[in-house]
Amino acid sequence: MSAVSFRIARVLRGVSSGCRSLSSSSCLFRIPVSSDNPLPLPKVKKIPDLSQFDLLYDDVEENSSIINLWKKQKAQELGSDSSTSANVDAIVRKERKIPNWPEDEPIGCPRQEVDERMLVENERDMFWSEDLLIPYDQFKKLSKKTLIVKRTVQMTRKGKVPSMYVLVVVGNGNGSAGYGEGKSTEATKAMLIATRDAIKHMQHFPRYDNRTIYHDIEHKFKATKLMLWARRPGFGCRAAPMIHEICECIGIHDLASKIHGSRNPMNVIKAFFEALRTQRVPDNLAKARGIRLVDINHTYYAGIRSTPIKR
Repeated sequence: MSAVSFRIARVLRGVSSGCRSLSSSSCLFRIPVSSDNPLPLPKVKKIPDLSQFDLLYDDVEENSSIINLWKKQKAQELGSDSSTSANVDAIVRKERKIPNWPEDEPIGCPRQEVDERMLVENERDMFWSEDLLIPYDQFKKLSKKTLIVKRTVQMTRKGKVPSMYVLVVVGNGNGSAGYGEGKSTEATKAMLIATRDAIKHMQHFPRYDNRTIYHDIEHKFKATKLMLWARRPGFGCRAAPMIHEICECIGIHDLASKIHGSRNPMNVIKAFFEALRTQRVPDNLAKARGIRLVDINHTYYAGIRSTPIKR
């Protein structure tokens, strides 16, 4: 029994009518329908058209015998005209909506055409395409930092399976950055995977005066304890090498940091991104405490006592 027959049997379950298999003329099930109690119109609309090919349920190879039968019937209708009989296959596929693989694409998998001129290389392994979900003008401003490249080995019953691991940080230098991880048998392919993953996971981090963080942060990620301090203008970025590279991608110029516990580069990078997401922006503080934003700025950065809002 073909896939079309199972599809019809599933659709007509509970419907008071019969169902005929395409591969045979026998009835799968039949429930008598009287003229006094006809089939309701909503249920009639659910009955599929057996003469049309459904891309979701039907398979060309499985229903090849039915398709050949349709071709023979069409050839008999058209007669013995040689010019017409040569196009029987095309006529049947057009009338029955049968896909012609691999030219036609199935439903739900549209073919995406990308202009080759738009696959512009910004740096190595950085190519723009529509699936990055970022405009091309912003893509040109991105900078990439390859922080970790190492070889890993997985032990299996067949032996050691080597692979390359790459961690990349991408940022625009204006408050937005993201990191991505890639793993493949080749380092170049792993770097490409990590770079595209970093671009897709870019986030915006708030900065005070577009140069430092809003307040001191103490964050713990697994065995890594990270401490960050906001500093005055011109202080510079005095931090670990991994954090220094990330600050260049984000656009943080004045910062001091200290790492306690594990100094694993992967944990340090992930801890730094999590710590930046825990910042408390003055806008949220003003709403939570019921005071003006100007008073929040004076309290934290000018030493002036805040005044509550009169309600």
